[in-house]
Amino acid sequence: QCIQVPAPNSQSQSRPHHSSISHSSFSLHHLLADAMVKPAGLFPWILLTHGVVSAFVTPQKTRTHHDVSSTLHRIHHHRSASLAPLNMVAATTALPQISQSDVQTLSNQGYVIIPNFLPQSLVDELRRDITTLRSNSAFKQAKIGQDSTNELNTNIRIAETCFLGRNRPELASISSAGGNNSVRDRSDGLYNILDDLCDSLSELSWSDSQTRLDKSLSELLYAYYPRGGYYRRHRDAIPNSASVLRKYSLLLYLNEESWDPSVDEGQLRIHLDGGGDECPPGVEPNYVDVDPLGGTLVLFKSEMVPHEVLNTNSERFALVGWYNRGVTAGDIGNLGEAGGGGDIARIGMMVAAMALVTFGVASIIGQ
Repeated sequence: QCIQVPAPNSQSQSRPHHSSISHSSFSLHHLLADAMVKPAGLFPWILLTHGVVSAFVTPQKTRTHHDVSSTLHRIHHHRSASLAPLNMVAATTALPQISQSDVQTLSNQGYVIIPNFLPQSLVDELRRDITTLRSNSAFKQAKIGQDSTNELNTNIRIAETCFLGRNRPELASISSAGGNNSVRDRSDGLYNILDDLCDSLSELSWSDSQTRLDKSLSELLYAYYPRGGYYRRHRDAIPNSASVLRKYSLLLYLNEESWDPSVDEGQLRIHLDGGGDECPPGVEPNYVDVDPLGGTLVLFKSEMVPHEVLNTNSERFALVGWYNRGVTAGDIGNLGEAGGGGDIARIGMMVAAMALVTFGVASIIGQ
């Protein structure tokens, strides 16, 4: 069963359619003391004291949220603009939000497609940001694989990526992209929008699995696919790797308004056949194709939805991200067992992937 979700163009008007630790759970900002992670490249030294693996992370600056009343099942968050630069509008601006019905759809079917999540004007700004960052060598050829298996494989993926996040000096130093006042950093910009989206999913994460999302572990990157680019079928969360912390994957398309799916292609294919990286033997293919129209947001459960990017005939622009839950003692134990019951190097990779927020978890696990 193949479902083609149409896009709005001249032919169609609809747009949906890409050792034991006594604490059971802890945040990175409250990892137990008496131990230290010292990064050496991407392979840290782990110090164990009293049988506890710990890491120290500099907390991000706390951002103030002002909750206001909700209508039509939308939860609106406003941020104070009092700290904004003088050349910015001082008024508080409402940010794009998802509805409670969208959250319920994500819970029930494992994915949700939300057209027009971003206005085209912001889509265009973000796409120009990608172009500027690429011209300043901020993008690298994308790799695949988990942990130490991260490698370049153009048979599976042809794309370029740029890791994002607040206070990344290599991005802030690019003045032509706006520096610290870029379309990503400003009060009505990308990071605040995605933080609010994370807040909207927190209750769902708790009701689904009694785990909290940890905003400090969110992963974000720009993905650029050249003409002829693709990414073959894969999953975002793999057991016994750092990616197991991924709860929800997000794709936010930043293509031009003139994008024609019948010509430009590059659809996201969401596989619903119950398999992993491949369709199970004897099972008929079952999938949904999503046109990567500018402003469309796709959310899905990272551990249960295999997906791929079909070959694109035009330059394809997107924001990719993952909302992660906090680390638990079980995560460390499971990774140790997978490495032979106490493989310190593999346990170290899990801790490092969680601790080195400034590098981004994705920069370690290669998604």
